[in-house]
Amino acid sequence: MVVGTSPQRGPSDAWVTIVEFGDFQCPYCGAEAPVLTQVLAANPADVRLVYKHFTLSQHVYAPGAAIAAECAADQGKFWEMYDQLYAHQDQLDPAHLPALATAAGVSDITTWQACLGTPAPAARVAADMAVVAQLNLPGTPTLVINGDEYFGAFSYDQLAPIVAAALRKAEQSGIPRADYYAKAVLGQ
Repeated sequence: MVVGTSPQRGPSDAWVTIVEFGDFQCPYCGAEAPVLTQVLAANPADVRLVYKHFTLSQHVYAPGAAIAAECAADQGKFWEMYDQLYAHQDQLDPAHLPALATAAGVSDITTWQACLGTPAPAARVAADMAVVAQLNLPGTPTLVINGDEYFGAFSYDQLAPIVAAALRKAEQSGIPRADYYAKAVLGQ
């Protein structure tokens, strides 16, 4: 799966890449967010997290939250906004988003608010949704770990061994670290 310009946490040459397909209004995604943070903290040099939007039609505030996160990304605050949106899932209506952006450290709220109505952030969300359709993903959260798909929310104790196995496989592959994702996962 091509990472492209999607938001990333962790080193670009990580042995393990977790692509999270999430919806900011999904309670299971909200439960998974701190687990993913814990996995990253336990493997700071070896795991990277990539986020792709998968807004579910039944979640009326998810598209606006996704666009709000993309506008925060324009100011270098995607992950801070990600944390705020998942921590405050009961406040995703448009009236509360500016306060969440402020709490995320978005410095220019006027520019952020103007961004919400522009086509660029919506196009980035739509591009992620096209990937969701192409992969025919079952729902949220879906994690794609070095190309292998896992659906549903996992506890740290469930996810850590999956990541550890992917890490062992990558390290034993004989492929240089910087080339692993492109060669082993993307087949380039």
